[in-house]
Amino acid sequence: MLALLVSRLAQGIVVLFAVTLLTFALLGAAGGDAVSAVYDDPRVSAESLARLRAIHGLDRPFHVRYARWLTSALGGDLGTSIYFQTSVGSLLAPRLARTLALGAAALLLSLVVAFSLGVAAARRRGSWADRLSAALELTASSTPRIVLALVALVLAARWALFESGGAGGTVLRFLLAAVVLAAPLVAIFLAQVRDGLGEALREDFVQLARAKGLRERVVLVRHAMRAALNPVITVFGFSLGSALSGSVIVETVLGWPGVGQLSVAAVRARDVPLLMGIVLATSLAVLVGNLVADVLLHLNDPRVASAEKKASARAAELGARAN
Repeated sequence: MLALLVSRLAQGIVVLFAVTLLTFALLGAAGGDAVSAVYDDPRVSAESLARLRAIHGLDRPFHVRYARWLTSALGGDLGTSIYFQTSVGSLLAPRLARTLALGAAALLLSLVVAFSLGVAAARRRGSWADRLSAALELTASSTPRIVLALVALVLAARWALFESGGAGGTVLRFLLAAVVLAAPLVAIFLAQVRDGLGEALREDFVQLARAKGLRERVVLVRHAMRAALNPVITVFGFSLGSALSGSVIVETVLGWPGVGQLSVAAVRARDVPLLMGIVLATSLAVLVGNLVADVLLHLNDPRVASAEKKASARAAELGARAN
């Protein structure tokens, strides 16, 4: 387990460096900057524009600006938002907390629905649960999030769900956004549980457990379910990234004040320090989610660790022969 954590940490550092460097390069190649919006304002002189660019370091070469940002970020300072005129960390922290809470609620909801329907469908092929899960899987996977968000917004306006204000309106907005965000995840998890558990229930070791007289619940939970969990855990690591990317649309349409909504404002303002802080925070969250999934996968199935060790040993042996 320690070797796994060290390996994933090293990979994460490389990934974060590559992502931030590529993002910084793309933002620079896109043209314009945070003071571009006032270029055509006759009230602002060319000297004022040049001074603003110098204050924020926008007149420096790309490698100097990236090195300055990277050094500051490594020291725990993500800089100052040019548009909001406040520190990126203080601006990002509460928004990130709201988005992560929304993503966690969406993941929990999708897992509950997927396991509830998936287990029933896998145990009784051709039943109403099987047909319902297939229909839900198709509908959720083929409907874009923006369509779901717009439908939710229309229903919320029709039923005046957000007009209560205060904590009640906030909770309703949160729950509605979580349902919309969870819909595509339900399709992903449901497919894995339904197919994986269905195959596991037909395996010889499950039939042997039944032949020993074990109760069906014990056979399902201790034997079949554990064998079917590997693909679900693997998908779980990638689902956090899907939830964070989907939050941009969901938060913007439904008005949830999270990172997704903030990123739209940052793009419009061409606020590079704020965008870099958002990219760094969300990338780090995705890497942590993948690390949790890897740990759970190793705990659920020790054969994964054994297979990785054999693969590493084989690679080292081939490398030694090549040298």
